Amino acid sequence: MQPLYPTRQCHLGKQAGNLGRALFKLPVLGNHIAARSARETKRKKEKGFSPLGALVNFLFVIRRTVRFWRMRAYNAVGYAILADRYPQIACPGPMDGPYFSRAPQTGWLTPFLTTLETRAFAMMDAFPPDLVIRLNVDPETAFARKPDHDPVKLAAKIRDVPRLRFRNAPIIDLDTRAPLKEVVAAASQAALGVMKVYGKVPQEKSLPTPRGAVIALVGCDGSGKSSLSRELVAEIGQSRPTRYGYLGLGSGDLGRRIGRLPFIGPVLEHKLGKRAKTTRTRGEKIPDLPTALVVFAFSLLRYRRFRQIQRAAARGEMVITDRYPQMEIPAQCDGPGLSAATSDNPLIQRLAAVERRLYQRMAARRPDLVVHLDIDPETAQRRKPDHDLEALRIKTSVMSRLRYNEAPRVVIDSRAPYKEVKRQVSEALRQHALTGPL
Repeated sequence: MQPLYPTRQCHLGKQAGNLGRALFKLPVLGNHIAARSARETKRKKEKGFSPLGALVNFLFVIRRTVRFWRMRAYNAVGYAILADRYPQIACPGPMDGPYFSRAPQTGWLTPFLTTLETRAFAMMDAFPPDLVIRLNVDPETAFARKPDHDPVKLAAKIRDVPRLRFRNAPIIDLDTRAPLKEVVAAASQAALGVMKVYGKVPQEKSLPTPRGAVIALVGCDGSGKSSLSRELVAEIGQSRPTRYGYLGLGSGDLGRRIGRLPFIGPVLEHKLGKRAKTTRTRGEKIPDLPTALVVFAFSLLRYRRFRQIQRAAARGEMVITDRYPQMEIPAQCDGPGLSAATSDNPLIQRLAAVERRLYQRMAARRPDLVVHLDIDPETAQRRKPDHDLEALRIKTSVMSRLRYNEAPRVVIDSRAPYKEVKRQVSEALRQHALTGPL
């Protein structure tokens, strides 16, 4: 396909099984992880997810969703997509369907995450593929090819495959017990037949590589980063490929949404906020391993989004980011979350070291322009009344000291009327030759 069409391969599976099998093979820790996984699986069937198990499984939901929308972005700019697996909502379970709805809905966390997962899968399910190539196999052949897999689970998956309809998308069934060359030839013929409907496009290698750029909008909450970045994407996108990139953690917004839950919400928000504040404070101790794992997971998600943004810029796209990671001040304003407080736990120390390396890599890639939307804490709180004033004061103080590895930087008073702020930002981009066509 590649000689005729720019093509991308995207894996849209959960891949929890592959990760588990890799972890089980680790020396010393492998047996412990396998035993813990078995206990969690048994608990899930009988009592529902543990809090840690629920959070870990939801990270896989987030990962799949991010991959899906990245796939959609590639498709929107003209790529043909070859997807390994495809999310669906009709058949919950291991065949790329929702997972939480199959577990007992105990406590408050599992129902909450079930709702979020259902929404994510509904959004993905709304975009059916143009063609489904269903690769059929019998359980014996599948197990012979994957001897490290559970034969019972393989058989269950094979039983579910015929039930999948992907919103009545065209489906071609192939018998994968046939020789590989025959299966590949049949699949290629079917895929090329569908792609001809959309017309031939130039070969990817023949396209010139334009100059991309990354523009970082930074500032305290309430300074207008999100609104401005999205409007700039729409405006600049009329003359060149442009995309929005969120490089914050989103943990604060998640905490506030939890706080709005009936009855237990305020208590949970207070408890989680206290742990987060302790983790961000120099001289304090990181509360426990689950807290460190959650912080580390958010950092991994940020690093993943950062890499996507860098790849987009390398392809020649203009990227407007809401926030930007930095290494100058830990645990504040998009700095590493595990480097302010300390811990005697060797595993937490290891997580903190890995996180620092991730942030060093991100901070080393300077944006082409940093637009600092300056604001005072009082104005910020009037715009964001659900935010803590003291936290806003800390953020505004920290923001004034950040230099983002000496990247080009402009400071704009975001207390001015919105139209004036937008005009000044647009003018700064023009002065740095960052708004013209390719």
